[in-house]
Amino acid sequence: MKFIFALFCLSPLLAEQPITRLACGSCYKAHRDKGIFKTIAAEQAQLFLFMGDNIYGDSEDEEVMREKYRQLNAQPDYAAFKEQVPVLATWDDHDYGRNDAGRDFTFKESSARLFFEAFDFPQDHEARKSPGIYHSKILGPTGKRLQLIFLDTRSFRSPLIQVKKNRRKTYLPQKSPEATMLGKAQWAWLASELQKPADLRLIISSVQILATDHRFEKWANLPNERARFFKLLRDLNVGPTVLLSGDRHLGEVARLFHHQCGLPFDLYELTSSGMTHAGAPEDPWAGRIPNTYTKHINYGLIDITWTGKKPIVSLSLKSFKGEVQSSTIVDFHEQAQVK
Repeated sequence: MKFIFALFCLSPLLAEQPITRLACGSCYKAHRDKGIFKTIAAEQAQLFLFMGDNIYGDSEDEEVMREKYRQLNAQPDYAAFKEQVPVLATWDDHDYGRNDAGRDFTFKESSARLFFEAFDFPQDHEARKSPGIYHSKILGPTGKRLQLIFLDTRSFRSPLIQVKKNRRKTYLPQKSPEATMLGKAQWAWLASELQKPADLRLIISSVQILATDHRFEKWANLPNERARFFKLLRDLNVGPTVLLSGDRHLGEVARLFHHQCGLPFDLYELTSSGMTHAGAPEDPWAGRIPNTYTKHINYGLIDITWTGKKPIVSLSLKSFKGEVQSSTIVDFHEQAQVK
């Protein structure tokens, strides 16, 4: 039995094991992989989080998409890796089927079915019972419970406002009160998930939540939805929470100070992208923590120290060879003192 499948089936066993190390990444092309999964395997992470653009299908032809997933699962290093390390995933536009696509993409039901097949979701998995592919998992014993929340930022997202500036595609804020990122059902599901007991939450969004300045896809293109997200975290008093994202073909760690988001702690976001191709320009912005940007191939590493009443979380970006490019410590003991 594949270990990736065992993650879903043996949750009582895994629930007894504190999760102390996870790896993550996005933007992966199997035919361009020169060994990054060998490098990640050496990290001995307990889980790997695929955060979107796990394939570049970009098609409404089901056979084309299925073949791209076949190539992913047949890639020798990845095939060996997933036999040892459970893989959990969400998608982004290129494994959804069309660049920057949202709810109007007519192929999305077929894309979801192929996604579930490729990542070995059991037939009775909750994510299969409703449109979209959002899902969650709680792992670890009481006092060390880690909740993983995988958002679907594609299936329900409203059309964006696109213009050209200096001949470059640019998205402008869509401020209509009807515009949505997650859709009604997923918002209700997220609220329910955030009320479950957890000692640390990792919320995975394929597109960046904190970033505001760049011209590409991001939650800030739907500012009312971004504000709603922060309000939900505040209203439900969610406790220690860290955001993860991909998409950008760069790596960085961002921070939104507590007085900006209204939470009793600063909100951090690790963006890790891409695993086989990167190179997006730096484009400095105020939310990025200095010296965390990388334009090189990268993956993310999350180390969790379960000490005292609050966790300490290390957010690292590492190179193709496993070299540390940046490391950021989020100590929720200190964060608990923030007012």
